[in-house]
Amino acid sequence: MDHTQDGQALPQRPPLAVAPIPLDPDTGAPYIQKLFIANRGEIACRVIYTCRKLQIRTVVIYVTEDEMSRHVSEADEAILLGSMESHTTNPFLNVDLLIKAALDSGAQAIHPGYGYLSENAEFAERVGKAGLIFIGPSAGAMSTLGDKRSSKQYLSEKAPDVPLIPGFSGSSTQAHDLEKAAADIGYPIMLKASAGGGGKGMRIVRQASQLSEELARVQSEAARSFGSTDVILEKYIESSKHVEIQIVGDKHGNVLSFFERDCSVQRRHQKVIEESPCPFLSDELRSSMGQTATRIAKLIGYENAGTVEFVVDVETSQYFFLEVNTRLQVEHPITEEVTGVDLVSVQLYVACGGDLDSLSVTRQLTQSGHAIECRLCAESPEKDFFPENGLISLWKPAGGLLGPSRDIRYETAIQSCSSISIYFDSMIAKLVVWAPTRDLAIQRMAELLANTLCMGVRTNQLFLQRCLLHPKFRDLGYNTSFIPQNLQQLLRPSLTEKQKRFREALVVVPSLFMRLQAGGKVRGSHVERPFQNVRSHFRNQRFDPGSIQSDVVTTDWQGLGASSEVSAPQSDLLLWKMAAYNSAQAKEYEAAVIPFAHILNSALQIDSTAVEDSATSVSSTKQMAIVYNQISNHVRKASSHFPQPIIVKVLSFNSPSPAGQDPTPGMFEVSLDGTKVVAYCIEPKAAESSDQAKGHSNFILCHFPVLGTFVRFQKDTLLSYMEGYRTSAEDQSATQGNIKAPMPCKVLSIPKSQGEEVKKGETIMVIESMKMEVSLKASVDGRFETSWKVGDAVAEEKVLCRVV
Repeated sequence: MDHTQDGQALPQRPPLAVAPIPLDPDTGAPYIQKLFIANRGEIACRVIYTCRKLQIRTVVIYVTEDEMSRHVSEADEAILLGSMESHTTNPFLNVDLLIKAALDSGAQAIHPGYGYLSENAEFAERVGKAGLIFIGPSAGAMSTLGDKRSSKQYLSEKAPDVPLIPGFSGSSTQAHDLEKAAADIGYPIMLKASAGGGGKGMRIVRQASQLSEELARVQSEAARSFGSTDVILEKYIESSKHVEIQIVGDKHGNVLSFFERDCSVQRRHQKVIEESPCPFLSDELRSSMGQTATRIAKLIGYENAGTVEFVVDVETSQYFFLEVNTRLQVEHPITEEVTGVDLVSVQLYVACGGDLDSLSVTRQLTQSGHAIECRLCAESPEKDFFPENGLISLWKPAGGLLGPSRDIRYETAIQSCSSISIYFDSMIAKLVVWAPTRDLAIQRMAELLANTLCMGVRTNQLFLQRCLLHPKFRDLGYNTSFIPQNLQQLLRPSLTEKQKRFREALVVVPSLFMRLQAGGKVRGSHVERPFQNVRSHFRNQRFDPGSIQSDVVTTDWQGLGASSEVSAPQSDLLLWKMAAYNSAQAKEYEAAVIPFAHILNSALQIDSTAVEDSATSVSSTKQMAIVYNQISNHVRKASSHFPQPIIVKVLSFNSPSPAGQDPTPGMFEVSLDGTKVVAYCIEPKAAESSDQAKGHSNFILCHFPVLGTFVRFQKDTLLSYMEGYRTSAEDQSATQGNIKAPMPCKVLSIPKSQGEEVKKGETIMVIESMKMEVSLKASVDGRFETSWKVGDAVAEEKVLCRVV
């Protein structure tokens, strides 16, 4: 990386300093020699990383659904708790189970990570009573500051000068009491679960008619996530930033501020991009917020890591206390990057009685450079960020200068062939970048995201790039409404005609990939021509216009800037013709891409037996044969004219490795009408079906760094495509009014009775998947029917209910 700008040296990222583990004066051994991690996934890997530096052995727990997670293989010991389905309650929330497992393992301490029991005062207290060291604050501090209601009551009594957001201070959670309080405060208001955090159990209410329904949803989410239905009500500040201060306290009364993080880029009240420093803060405001945060912590004698969160009014630059998260935060790495301090090691240090005044790395804390973190989540932004699940067919961090290094961190527990389960949060990785300046950090993070291969499950990878590169993100006063206010542009940016033409040309890549795999041997940049003893352009069929071959390629353009709300897969007829072999031995083709809908519609118009509804016009074998013949005629006519050919030239090709735990994608460079494109392609193991095995269809995933994400393709012969189209038409006509499970889920509530008449748009069922509650609405008027009951687990694609 270039560390100069305008000829001037830029600051360098400091190496992370690691705090030592204090020694037991009686034995001379470290207080912690084995650590039990009461968590899973990415945060478990993060704790393991620091423990390795300190030569501390680690013990993790896992469930069957998590057996491919990296934390299981990286820990020194791993304890299987069975499957999630075998437990009546979440095993990661079972205090007795976890403490017993920790004691049986011989660990001296428990690190709770974040989420689950990390802010549970009873767990912290029970850990201490069991003779184990809890890596976190005391149960008393957690009870007082970790609960939103009690923390505000405490501060209003002990520190009345700390600015609080106007809200309802009563303990009632009855709808009529909250409606009266909301009317007094004024809408909009925010309902929040008093316990926990992470954006769960939060709703903005803009009018009184919404309050009762949203209150029920907040209490439902809070009960499932935190075991409490307590809810608070606050005034919602429209134009605000979410800024938090990282603090660490010790057992000697010291509390240090590790400066701030700006966490204002949020969707559904959950952070997705964080940065440090916060470029909006003046030095005076930064100092004042830091002093307020440390003062709050000192009031209660706070120990270990914590985060004091504030809302900053962008219009007035006033800040208000929001809450204290009594744990290590998801976004702690960016604080580590700019301060040069390993926060997990400091957690362990103070938990063992270490004095912050004696720690050299914390004596002169400063911020250096700029750090950004992006949360990679398995979700579909264009479907209101609905969570996705399935198999990660390929996970491969960027290489070269963008590979993992001192300036670039991948914090994740996933790997190729990892399964994304409905039982866990949708965040699957964190990408962290440090650079000397904010502009360089933004640029590098966008490049990192574009070159990271995460294929198989849809993520917010491209959406994050669009957020980073949006002009409003360059405005230092961007606020928590950044995503909602710019959502349409972030989901569907306008494309020039040239960009549209280029994107359409990419459909040749999966077809070319399959042809190269099945064709001549390929080594590096040299493509060996098959049948080299046969002269070029030789044809053994006299009337063959030029060895034309065809494929039908169906592309899932979801999330790539479609004109509709959620783009439907698009099928194109692809015609191939060998153009020439040039002297550099690069294979050259001509390809024509014709929207298949045009050909199909034309064939249906010619077919006199076709009915008006094209979805049912090929629902019989006889009708399909007629339409197929018409389409074949169109293909022959198009072959003779070869409309608007794309000149395709293979520059290099490396075959993929066999599918396995560490597969390598096929990587090739190709020129499309003179524009060089790099593509990484695989045939996903999870996509293999009986049809694909018989050679009817091929499913290909291609990651294009130029697009910044992967695209799903399906390659068919003309005949197999038409057969699939006919089957789909039959299914569509038979399932109108059915609502299928979008992914494996649990039925939370069924507000309608069996046989009850419902109207289009009414909520008829509520489900939960990946910790998110989803309301399902009727698509037509009719009578409600379901065979499921509350609490049932439903597999993906199963019919949940129907309206007939």
